Amino acid sequence: MAVYRCMACGYIFDEEKEGRSIRDIDQCPRCKQPDDRFVLVEETEDKKEDKAQG
Repeated sequence: MAVYRCMACGYIFDEEKEGRSIRDIDQCPRCKQPDDRFVLVEETEDKKEDKAQG
């Protein structure tokens, strides 16, 4: 799981709290900008471990 921030409006998308992946959305829920406006803010340990193993 990871946390992303919309560069347009600052909306925080926390995959764990939302219960879905950033890949499951196509726009910001707040400002409706395309999903490519999201930047990674924080990765959880689970995601870091997945990258190290794969």
